[in-house]
Amino acid sequence: MSKFMKTNWQTKKLGEVCDVIAGQSPEGKFYNKSRNGLPFYQGKKEFGEELIGEPTTWTTKITKEALDGDILISVRAPVGPTNFATEKICIGRGLAAIRVGKNIDKYFLFNFLQLFKSEIIGNKGAVFDSISKTQIENIEIPFPPLPEQDRIVKILNEVFSKIKLAKKNTEENLQNSKELFESYLSDVFMNGGGDWETVELNKYVKFIDYRGRTPKKTPSGIKLITAKNIKKGFLQRLPEEFIHPDNYEAWMTRGIPHKGDVLFTTEAPLANVAQLDTDKKVAFAQRTIIFQPDLKKINQSFLKYLILSNPMQKKILEKGTGATVKGIKSRLLKKIQISFPPLTTQKRIISKLDILSKKTKNLEDIYQQKIDDLDELKKSVLQKAFAGEL
Repeated sequence: MSKFMKTNWQTKKLGEVCDVIAGQSPEGKFYNKSRNGLPFYQGKKEFGEELIGEPTTWTTKITKEALDGDILISVRAPVGPTNFATEKICIGRGLAAIRVGKNIDKYFLFNFLQLFKSEIIGNKGAVFDSISKTQIENIEIPFPPLPEQDRIVKILNEVFSKIKLAKKNTEENLQNSKELFESYLSDVFMNGGGDWETVELNKYVKFIDYRGRTPKKTPSGIKLITAKNIKKGFLQRLPEEFIHPDNYEAWMTRGIPHKGDVLFTTEAPLANVAQLDTDKKVAFAQRTIIFQPDLKKINQSFLKYLILSNPMQKKILEKGTGATVKGIKSRLLKKIQISFPPLTTQKRIISKLDILSKKTKNLEDIYQQKIDDLDELKKSVLQKAFAGEL
């Protein structure tokens, strides 16, 4: 990070051309939510893409101030992310403010810090990784003449505005593809025929409930599936956790899952649903319930789609409780009513939904790849800028 090869560029330490203000947190008794004093930011929680978001806390005791236009840098957990302050604020110990001098363009410096944030390494502390004021001041930065800085910023702004627009359009297309499938799914389960049976969920569905249990984990062994792995309609591989094979029988006393069983998260988040996709032994824990439907009545894939549908999701969420993390009690979940047609109709519905789901997933993959490519393009342009190649 210390060498910039353009012949008329210098390398300076950040502290030579900027003032660095290390944050300091006031005592908690001075905090308030009633907008008294200055907005207070403890860390990067409110960071946006470029501008810091609306404050949630104010303080009547002012310790360290950042001004409108100062670059804010996160100095712990994690180190490196940056934003601009949009007004005078009080900054806590999770932030530092960088106030540029007259010989450096703040947007030039901001873009540089964005590109090299992964290389801004602080101290390995016992609790947080952190970076000190002195370490920030010692960061080596490229220092071309001010007209060259202005030229680079102008080009970056023009290119980034186009990338931002392309990314916005692609993200909208990605969201539209998801909403199209969800809309069709809702129509299927909102407009059932006269031959659909309505019952409480537990009449034809066996519950295997592993909530509240946390097994001893090992580096390898039998895969452990938790709520973190269960997403909307699919199982996510990461995080990978395991239990020892010798503990499997003793642990899985509440019931053994089978391929195709429907997996349900009871909180954090509530009502994610997927199907078990393997015949291998797997263990369960932490906020998960396994649904095993009576296969003479309800197809497993049909049950998955049914629970994923907006009408069913709404029923479940309405029964959820909890101020910060919404969850659902097993006794309430069992009483939720479901409707389903004969098995032959279920299979026709599944066939159509499988095709549409696959097409939707392919579209989502294409749009997500475009978004990733745009992010890489932005990074590539930044790299050229600070190599003096624009």
